[in-house]
Amino acid sequence: MPLVDRGRHRIHFESIGDPARPPVLLIMGLGLSSRAWDRLPELLARDFHVLVFDNLGTGKSGRRGFAYHMRDLAADAASVIEASGAPAAHVFGISMGGMVAQELAIRHPERVRALALGCTFASWRKGTSPALGTKLDLLLLNLGFVTPARISRILVSAEWHAAHPESALRWLARAERTALRFATAQVLAIARHDTLDRLANIRAPTLVLTGSADKLVPPVNSEVLARNIPGARLMLLRGAGHLFPLEREEETVHALREHFLRDGKGQK
Repeated sequence: MPLVDRGRHRIHFESIGDPARPPVLLIMGLGLSSRAWDRLPELLARDFHVLVFDNLGTGKSGRRGFAYHMRDLAADAASVIEASGAPAAHVFGISMGGMVAQELAIRHPERVRALALGCTFASWRKGTSPALGTKLDLLLLNLGFVTPARISRILVSAEWHAAHPESALRWLARAERTALRFATAQVLAIARHDTLDRLANIRAPTLVLTGSADKLVPPVNSEVLARNIPGARLMLLRGAGHLFPLEREEETVHALREHFLRDGKGQK
């Protein structure tokens, strides 16, 4: 169980695949451990050396503090890349993990070869927020009021949920949700997140991905990211919800593989 000593806390990480292959770092979203990636690490490990880790407050990483900053979560991510022995990695962050990835690319550009941002935004205050009902569902979900209907309303598309009524519920059980105190600490990092005026500083080749049916992070936020990051490309997954890697697993793996091997040159 590799741990990165960050002084006041430790970060748990794991590696999957051949270390001789190009490294890819996956950064998970709000209140979930790295187990929430489901099959994605194993599928990407066919071409890459995949690094996953638990954000501060989640999984097997340290639990401390009451209010986090995105810059500190990004420093944790940079330390995982360093601990793996690679000078830099391709990076994919989803939801809150996409915010961490933005800060990582801006503050630690030497660590990021190519960047992929999934269903995320540049600024909570300046971005397009979800509907009030979606916010309430998210609050209740984090308080432990988990129902299939609530999951379907905020995390996956209605069509996908109708075809796979138990899949999202099983996914959430595997994802190891964190305690409310630490989820709240991460929420405070999200509330203060704002890279909008600094996105032009990102130099890594960037792919922005989102589902057109995402209720939690409306797709217009991805359009803002793609417009403001130099050379960024936008990929809209028609009909997919917030958990597009779960709904569109094959398309997600293909898009990341093509982006990292083409734009990132596949270098180690």
